[in-house]
Amino acid sequence: MNAARLAALCAVVLASQGCRAFHETAIKQRLTQRRFFAAREVTKPLAEIDTFLTSRKQDVVRSWCELCLISALTNPDGSRTYCLSSHEEESCVVARSTPSGGTRFEPVPGAPMASAQVVRSLWNNVDFEASIAAEVNTEQQIAELAAEEEEQFTPRWSFIAGAKTGAVVSNDPPSFTFGGQVGFRYWGSLFVVPGAVVEVESMIQAGRNLATAGAQGRIELTLWSEENARFVNLPRISFLMSGGPLVGFGKNASLGGRAVFGLHLIHLGRFVTPFFFELGFQALEVDEQTATGLRIAVGLGF
Repeated sequence: MNAARLAALCAVVLASQGCRAFHETAIKQRLTQRRFFAAREVTKPLAEIDTFLTSRKQDVVRSWCELCLISALTNPDGSRTYCLSSHEEESCVVARSTPSGGTRFEPVPGAPMASAQVVRSLWNNVDFEASIAAEVNTEQQIAELAAEEEEQFTPRWSFIAGAKTGAVVSNDPPSFTFGGQVGFRYWGSLFVVPGAVVEVESMIQAGRNLATAGAQGRIELTLWSEENARFVNLPRISFLMSGGPLVGFGKNASLGGRAVFGLHLIHLGRFVTPFFFELGFQALEVDEQTATGLRIAVGLGF
Protein backbone atom coordinates (compact mmCIF):
# COMPACT_ATOMS: atom_id res chain seq x y z
CA MET A 1 0.00 0.00 0.00
CA ASN A 2 2.88 2.36 0.82
CA ALA A 3 4.43 1.60 -2.58
CA ALA A 4 1.12 2.49 -4.28
CA ARG A 5 0.94 5.78 -2.40
CA LEU A 6 4.53 6.59 -3.30
CA ALA A 7 3.84 5.80 -6.97
CA ALA A 8 0.77 8.04 -6.92
CA LEU A 9 2.78 10.85 -5.31
CA CYS A 10 5.52 10.51 -7.92
CA ALA A 11 2.92 10.60 -10.68
CA VAL A 12 1.49 13.83 -9.30
CA VAL A 13 4.93 15.44 -9.01
CA LEU A 14 5.95 14.42 -12.53
CA ALA A 15 2.63 15.55 -13.98
CA SER A 16 2.96 18.88 -12.16
CA GLN A 17 6.36 19.37 -13.77
CA GLY A 18 4.71 18.67 -17.11
CA CYS A 19 2.07 21.31 -16.32
CA ARG A 20 4.85 23.79 -15.53
CA ALA A 21 6.31 23.10 -18.97
CA PHE A 22 2.89 23.72 -20.54
CA HIS A 23 2.63 26.95 -18.54
CA GLU A 24 5.97 28.18 -19.87
CA THR A 25 4.86 27.30 -23.41
CA ALA A 26 1.65 29.28 -22.89
CA ILE A 27 3.69 32.26 -21.67
CA LYS A 28 5.79 32.12 -24.81
CA GLN A 29 2.58 32.23 -26.85
CA ARG A 30 1.25 35.24 -24.89
CA LEU A 31 4.56 37.08 -24.73
CA THR A 32 4.03 38.79 -28.08
CA GLN A 33 0.74 40.35 -26.92
CA ARG A 34 2.17 41.41 -23.57
CA ARG A 35 5.19 43.08 -25.11
CA PHE A 36 3.18 44.68 -27.92
CA PHE A 37 0.74 46.43 -25.58
CA ALA A 38 3.46 47.29 -23.03
CA ALA A 39 5.85 48.61 -25.69
CA ARG A 40 6.68 52.25 -26.18
CA GLU A 41 4.65 54.07 -28.79
CA VAL A 42 5.02 53.39 -32.49
CA THR A 43 6.66 56.44 -34.09
CA LYS A 44 4.16 56.54 -36.94
CA PRO A 45 1.21 58.93 -36.42
CA LEU A 46 -2.29 57.52 -36.06
CA ALA A 47 -3.37 59.07 -39.40
CA GLU A 48 -0.65 57.14 -41.24
CA ILE A 49 -1.53 53.88 -39.52
CA ASP A 50 -5.21 54.50 -40.23
CA THR A 51 -4.50 55.01 -43.92
CA PHE A 52 -2.42 51.84 -44.03
CA LEU A 53 -5.04 49.68 -42.27
CA THR A 54 -8.07 51.01 -44.11
CA SER A 55 -6.30 50.24 -47.39
CA ARG A 56 -6.39 46.58 -46.34
CA LYS A 57 -10.18 46.48 -45.90
CA GLN A 58 -11.75 43.22 -47.01
CA ASP A 59 -15.51 42.79 -47.43
CA VAL A 60 -15.05 39.03 -47.06
CA VAL A 61 -12.60 37.66 -44.50
CA ARG A 62 -10.13 35.40 -46.29
CA SER A 63 -8.18 32.68 -44.49
CA TRP A 64 -5.02 33.36 -46.51
CA CYS A 65 -4.92 37.07 -45.62
CA GLU A 66 -1.68 38.03 -43.87
CA LEU A 67 -3.33 41.13 -42.34
CA CYS A 68 -6.77 42.40 -43.33
CA LEU A 69 -9.09 45.00 -41.82
CA ILE A 70 -12.58 43.80 -40.91
CA SER A 71 -13.87 47.07 -39.44
CA ALA A 72 -12.70 50.42 -38.06
CA LEU A 73 -14.53 52.58 -35.52
CA THR A 74 -13.79 56.06 -34.15
CA ASN A 75 -14.31 56.20 -30.37
CA PRO A 76 -15.67 59.26 -28.50
CA ASP A 77 -12.18 60.07 -27.15
CA GLY A 78 -10.73 60.18 -30.67
CA SER A 79 -9.03 56.79 -30.54
CA ARG A 80 -9.71 54.17 -33.19
CA THR A 81 -10.78 50.54 -32.72
CA TYR A 82 -9.60 48.21 -35.47
CA CYS A 83 -10.85 44.65 -35.89
CA LEU A 84 -8.32 42.68 -37.91
CA SER A 85 -7.83 39.21 -39.30
CA SER A 86 -4.66 37.26 -39.98
CA HIS A 87 -5.07 33.87 -41.62
CA GLU A 88 -7.85 32.23 -39.53
CA GLU A 89 -7.51 34.46 -36.45
CA GLU A 90 -9.55 37.60 -35.69
CA SER A 91 -9.03 40.23 -32.96
CA CYS A 92 -9.62 43.90 -32.18
CA VAL A 93 -7.20 46.54 -30.84
CA VAL A 94 -7.45 50.21 -29.88
CA ALA A 95 -5.01 52.74 -31.42
CA ARG A 96 -4.50 56.06 -29.66
CA SER A 97 -2.48 59.16 -30.61
CA THR A 98 0.26 60.15 -28.16
CA PRO A 99 1.39 63.71 -27.27
CA SER A 100 4.67 63.16 -29.17
CA GLY A 101 2.79 62.44 -32.39
CA GLY A 102 3.15 58.65 -32.35
CA THR A 103 0.61 55.90 -31.79
CA ARG A 104 0.04 53.58 -28.87
CA PHE A 105 -1.92 50.34 -29.13
CA GLU A 106 -4.10 49.01 -26.30
CA PRO A 107 -6.27 45.93 -25.82
CA VAL A 108 -10.03 46.41 -26.12
CA PRO A 109 -11.40 46.79 -22.53
CA GLY A 110 -13.31 43.74 -21.36
CA ALA A 111 -12.48 41.68 -24.47
CA PRO A 112 -10.47 38.42 -24.51
CA MET A 113 -6.74 38.72 -25.13
CA ALA A 114 -5.97 39.57 -28.74
CA SER A 115 -4.75 36.73 -30.94
CA ALA A 116 -0.96 36.33 -31.02
CA GLN A 117 -1.17 35.75 -34.76
CA VAL A 118 -3.02 39.05 -35.35
CA VAL A 119 -0.77 41.02 -32.97
CA ARG A 120 2.41 39.63 -34.51
CA SER A 121 1.23 40.46 -38.03
CA LEU A 122 0.14 43.99 -37.04
CA TRP A 123 3.42 44.65 -35.19
CA ASN A 124 5.45 43.41 -38.14
CA ASN A 125 3.69 45.91 -40.39
CA VAL A 126 3.78 49.00 -38.16
CA ASP A 127 7.19 48.52 -36.46
CA PHE A 128 9.13 45.60 -37.90
CA GLU A 129 12.37 46.10 -35.92
CA ALA A 130 10.60 46.24 -32.56
CA SER A 131 8.53 43.18 -33.49
CA ILE A 132 11.63 41.11 -34.30
CA ALA A 133 13.38 42.24 -31.11
CA ALA A 134 10.35 41.20 -29.02
CA GLU A 135 10.60 37.62 -30.28
CA VAL A 136 13.97 37.21 -28.57
CA ASN A 137 13.76 35.75 -25.07
CA THR A 138 15.70 33.35 -22.86
CA GLU A 139 14.53 30.29 -20.95
CA GLN A 140 15.41 32.12 -17.73
CA GLN A 141 13.08 34.99 -18.63
CA ILE A 142 10.25 32.58 -19.38
CA ALA A 143 10.81 30.69 -16.11
CA GLU A 144 10.79 33.95 -14.13
CA LEU A 145 7.54 35.07 -15.77
CA ALA A 146 5.97 31.67 -15.02
CA ALA A 147 7.01 31.86 -11.36
CA GLU A 148 5.67 35.42 -11.11
CA GLU A 149 2.26 34.43 -12.51
CA GLU A 150 2.07 31.42 -10.19
CA GLU A 151 2.81 33.55 -7.13
CA GLN A 152 0.17 36.13 -8.08
CA PHE A 153 -2.56 33.58 -8.80
CA THR A 154 -5.71 33.97 -6.72
CA PRO A 155 -7.24 30.63 -5.60
CA ARG A 156 -10.87 30.12 -6.60
CA TRP A 157 -13.72 27.60 -6.38
CA SER A 158 -15.73 25.72 -8.97
CA PHE A 159 -18.11 22.76 -9.02
CA ILE A 160 -18.36 19.18 -10.32
CA ALA A 161 -21.59 17.57 -11.54
CA GLY A 162 -22.31 14.82 -14.03
CA ALA A 163 -23.93 11.52 -15.00
CA LYS A 164 -22.01 8.45 -16.08
CA THR A 165 -22.20 4.82 -17.01
CA GLY A 166 -19.53 2.17 -16.65
CA ALA A 167 -18.60 -1.49 -16.52
CA VAL A 168 -16.48 -3.60 -14.17
CA VAL A 169 -14.72 -6.54 -15.84
CA SER A 170 -13.19 -9.43 -13.92
CA ASN A 171 -13.36 -13.23 -13.70
CA ASP A 172 -16.83 -12.85 -12.18
CA PRO A 173 -19.89 -11.88 -14.24
CA PRO A 174 -19.45 -8.30 -15.53
CA SER A 175 -21.11 -5.47 -13.65
CA PHE A 176 -22.73 -2.44 -15.29
CA THR A 177 -23.20 0.84 -13.44
CA PHE A 178 -25.40 3.89 -13.99
CA GLY A 179 -25.34 6.94 -11.77
CA GLY A 180 -24.04 10.41 -11.11
CA GLN A 181 -21.66 12.54 -9.09
CA VAL A 182 -21.60 15.97 -7.50
CA GLY A 183 -18.83 17.85 -5.75
CA PHE A 184 -16.42 20.79 -5.83
CA ARG A 185 -13.12 21.94 -7.31
CA TYR A 186 -10.60 24.29 -5.72
CA TRP A 187 -7.98 25.98 -7.88
CA GLY A 188 -5.14 25.93 -5.41
CA SER A 189 -2.66 26.98 -8.08
CA LEU A 190 -2.47 27.63 -11.80
CA PHE A 191 -2.39 23.92 -12.59
CA VAL A 192 -3.19 21.78 -9.54
CA VAL A 193 -6.92 21.53 -8.76
CA PRO A 194 -7.88 19.34 -5.78
CA GLY A 195 -11.52 18.46 -5.23
CA ALA A 196 -13.98 15.90 -3.92
CA VAL A 197 -17.14 14.25 -5.19
CA VAL A 198 -19.94 12.05 -3.86
CA GLU A 199 -21.00 9.28 -6.26
CA VAL A 200 -24.27 7.32 -6.23
CA GLU A 201 -24.75 4.48 -8.71
CA SER A 202 -27.00 1.57 -9.54
CA MET A 203 -25.02 -1.61 -10.28
CA ILE A 204 -26.41 -4.52 -12.29
CA GLN A 205 -24.70 -7.90 -12.11
CA ALA A 206 -26.13 -11.24 -13.24
CA GLY A 207 -29.69 -9.91 -13.16
CA ARG A 208 -29.32 -8.47 -9.68
CA ASN A 209 -29.59 -4.74 -9.02
CA LEU A 210 -27.58 -3.18 -6.19
CA ALA A 211 -26.96 0.39 -5.07
CA THR A 212 -23.51 1.81 -4.38
CA ALA A 213 -22.30 5.09 -2.92
CA GLY A 214 -18.82 6.46 -2.50
CA ALA A 215 -16.72 9.51 -1.75
CA GLN A 216 -13.78 10.35 -3.98
CA GLY A 217 -10.90 12.66 -3.25
CA ARG A 218 -9.43 13.86 -6.54
CA ILE A 219 -6.67 15.92 -8.10
CA GLU A 220 -6.93 17.47 -11.54
CA LEU A 221 -3.90 18.67 -13.47
CA THR A 222 -4.65 21.42 -15.96
CA LEU A 223 -3.61 24.98 -16.79
CA TRP A 224 -5.51 28.12 -15.83
CA SER A 225 -6.28 30.78 -18.40
CA GLU A 226 -8.39 33.91 -18.13
CA GLU A 227 -10.95 32.24 -20.39
CA ASN A 228 -11.72 29.78 -17.56
CA ALA A 229 -13.27 32.64 -15.59
CA ARG A 230 -15.92 32.99 -18.31
CA PHE A 231 -16.95 29.36 -17.71
CA VAL A 232 -17.50 29.45 -13.92
CA ASN A 233 -13.82 28.59 -13.32
CA LEU A 234 -14.20 25.26 -15.12
CA PRO A 235 -10.96 23.93 -16.65
CA ARG A 236 -10.82 23.56 -20.42
CA ILE A 237 -9.30 20.08 -20.22
CA SER A 238 -7.84 18.23 -17.26
CA PHE A 239 -6.11 14.99 -16.35
CA LEU A 240 -7.69 13.60 -13.18
CA MET A 241 -6.72 11.08 -10.51
CA SER A 242 -9.07 10.06 -7.72
CA GLY A 243 -9.68 7.39 -5.11
CA GLY A 244 -11.79 6.65 -2.08
CA PRO A 245 -14.11 4.25 -0.24
CA LEU A 246 -17.08 2.58 -1.93
CA VAL A 247 -20.12 1.20 -0.09
CA GLY A 248 -22.39 -1.48 -1.58
CA PHE A 249 -25.95 -1.91 -0.32
CA GLY A 250 -27.44 -5.43 -0.50
CA LYS A 251 -28.91 -7.50 2.29
CA ASN A 252 -25.99 -6.15 4.24
CA ALA A 253 -23.83 -3.11 3.55
CA SER A 254 -20.22 -3.81 2.60
CA LEU A 255 -17.16 -1.62 2.25
CA GLY A 256 -14.84 -1.55 -0.73
CA GLY A 257 -12.80 0.97 -2.64
CA ARG A 258 -12.24 2.55 -6.05
CA ALA A 259 -9.27 4.31 -7.68
CA VAL A 260 -9.37 5.87 -11.15
CA PHE A 261 -7.56 8.18 -13.50
CA GLY A 262 -8.99 9.82 -16.57
CA LEU A 263 -9.52 12.78 -18.83
CA HIS A 264 -12.12 15.54 -18.45
CA LEU A 265 -12.86 17.68 -21.50
CA ILE A 266 -15.21 20.55 -20.65
CA HIS A 267 -14.93 22.99 -23.53
CA LEU A 268 -12.92 23.55 -26.69
CA GLY A 269 -12.72 27.27 -27.43
CA ARG A 270 -16.28 28.58 -27.41
CA PHE A 271 -17.81 25.10 -27.78
CA VAL A 272 -19.04 23.34 -24.63
CA THR A 273 -18.02 19.67 -24.68
CA PRO A 274 -18.73 18.27 -21.19
CA PHE A 275 -17.29 14.77 -21.63
CA PHE A 276 -15.12 12.64 -19.37
CA PHE A 277 -13.49 9.22 -19.50
CA GLU A 278 -12.29 7.15 -16.52
CA LEU A 279 -10.18 4.02 -16.25
CA GLY A 280 -9.43 2.37 -12.91
CA PHE A 281 -9.87 -0.46 -10.45
CA GLN A 282 -12.49 -1.17 -7.83
CA ALA A 283 -12.79 -3.78 -5.09
CA LEU A 284 -16.28 -4.60 -3.77
CA GLU A 285 -18.08 -7.69 -2.52
CA VAL A 286 -21.79 -7.53 -1.64
CA ASP A 287 -23.65 -10.55 -0.21
CA GLU A 288 -20.86 -12.89 -1.39
CA GLN A 289 -21.19 -11.49 -4.92
CA THR A 290 -17.97 -9.93 -6.19
CA ALA A 291 -17.66 -6.82 -8.39
CA THR A 292 -13.90 -6.45 -8.29
CA GLY A 293 -11.76 -5.68 -11.30
CA LEU A 294 -10.96 -3.23 -14.07
CA ARG A 295 -13.49 -0.41 -14.33
CA ILE A 296 -14.16 1.74 -17.41
CA ALA A 297 -16.63 4.63 -17.35
CA VAL A 298 -17.73 7.48 -19.59
CA GLY A 299 -19.97 10.39 -18.71
CA LEU A 300 -21.35 13.81 -19.41
CA GLY A 301 -21.00 16.67 -16.98
CA PHE A 302 -18.91 19.46 -15.56
